[in-house]
Amino acid sequence: MTRDRGALRVVCYAVNGTGVGHLTRLLSMARWLRRYAAAMGRKVEVWFLTSSEAEGLVFAEGFAAFKIPSKTIIAEAGIDRGAYLALAKQWIWHTIGLLRPDLFIVDTFPRGSFGELLGALDLCRRTAFVYRPVRAEVAERADFQAMLPLYDLVIVPEASTQVLAPRSIDDRLVHVGPVLSRERWELMPREVARAQLGVEGDRKCVFVSAGGGGDRGAEAHIQAAVRALSGDPGLSVVVGAGPLYRGRPFAGVTTLTGRAAEWSLAFDAAVCAAGYNTFGELMFAGVPAAFLPQDKLADDQRARAERAVQSGAAAMLADGDDVHAVVKELLARPDARAAARRLVPENGARAAAAELLRLVCSPIEVDRAEAALDDDVLARLPRARELEVLSLAKRLAAGCDAELAVAIEHALSLVGREGTGEHAAREMRRLVDAVAHALPSSGVATRAATCEATMTALDVLAPGDGAAARAAVAEGRWVPTEDVAADGLALARAIRRDVEN
Repeated sequence: MTRDRGALRVVCYAVNGTGVGHLTRLLSMARWLRRYAAAMGRKVEVWFLTSSEAEGLVFAEGFAAFKIPSKTIIAEAGIDRGAYLALAKQWIWHTIGLLRPDLFIVDTFPRGSFGELLGALDLCRRTAFVYRPVRAEVAERADFQAMLPLYDLVIVPEASTQVLAPRSIDDRLVHVGPVLSRERWELMPREVARAQLGVEGDRKCVFVSAGGGGDRGAEAHIQAAVRALSGDPGLSVVVGAGPLYRGRPFAGVTTLTGRAAEWSLAFDAAVCAAGYNTFGELMFAGVPAAFLPQDKLADDQRARAERAVQSGAAAMLADGDDVHAVVKELLARPDARAAARRLVPENGARAAAAELLRLVCSPIEVDRAEAALDDDVLARLPRARELEVLSLAKRLAAGCDAELAVAIEHALSLVGREGTGEHAAREMRRLVDAVAHALPSSGVATRAATCEATMTALDVLAPGDGAAARAAVAEGRWVPTEDVAADGLALARAIRRDVEN
């Protein structure tokens, strides 16, 4: 399968059953891979191979996905398991063989779900395994441990939790902290989220969920919590049923159809399962929770919930408990929100993505991009133009010793202008390119400042201004001086003369 010249090809492999954790973690890393690649001026192709029935999450993030049925739906559909496994193995081998990825990333199960990766890793240039801590009886299996040395990098998405691994991979084992779907600056502000959810006055907002929604008991658990809480006039109940939920709708409450994480600053407490993503995103947002752990093949939800209980950030629920009383007690705890944030203080997705890129790119180049993309800069980028600004930053910084961050700051002021429209954004980008190429010996700050001064003098680009700007630069009708404002004004006048003539 051919690819764009110079493009990096990344394939993420997510095997999911009744949850979406593997897929969500890989999506979180892929978003940061795309950001870093844009800032480095590298084109990246990201493909997902998944058995999750929630492949719509991949589409929503703007990535391409190949989908095979999950073992869960195969069983429900009455399809012969042996025939499915034979077909799935061949499909995976052939797909990876055609894609021939520069980087192949696997989550949680190093062999795959049924040994399908045993003959596939050799088809990839570099490989990485995301080692989410699993139950001891899974980690201790000989076939699990034997696969770990076959990966070039093993990422543990926990800050300090130890995992069982051969000593031979110590130099390839990296802890990055919990990998979450959103950064704190990407969460909807609390007052905005409360208003959109219809939470009025001083009412407390309680989030109710059963994880990804694929668990057989999801509907019963959510319905029980809704009945227990909805009679309290001081509470507003918001249900996040999950992308895999197939039960009946919930009457009388607000139901989220998208990702709940983006709304989490509105929540004052939660009643939910203790899956990796639900737990991490709630603690990260400072939402104390009443956890009802689910039984999973590899994930020890009870151990995770107990850690939060011991910290003061959560309570443990059992079938038949008084949910309303537990929630009211959580809401009354003065330090519960701070205790939750201390459990998950930051998102490890960005660090994981940087480690992954160092496998296939210059580590120094990755270091520069990682240092440049700080929260303050990224929080101010318009979401629709994020990648455009990041790629522009690399163009401005080309050939300069100045930090990439300086270029990003100035590029933001250019491309992030409000009300200029898509046409003006394209023209501004072309103008910046022209000025940057006309000043090969200038520092990045001088280049960017001159562009901004020009844009200020022009106010708003009109149709045709971009072409005039490029002509003015190409013909050298301005002389760089130490006065950036004068340079910008001179260039703006040259551009205006072209337009008027």
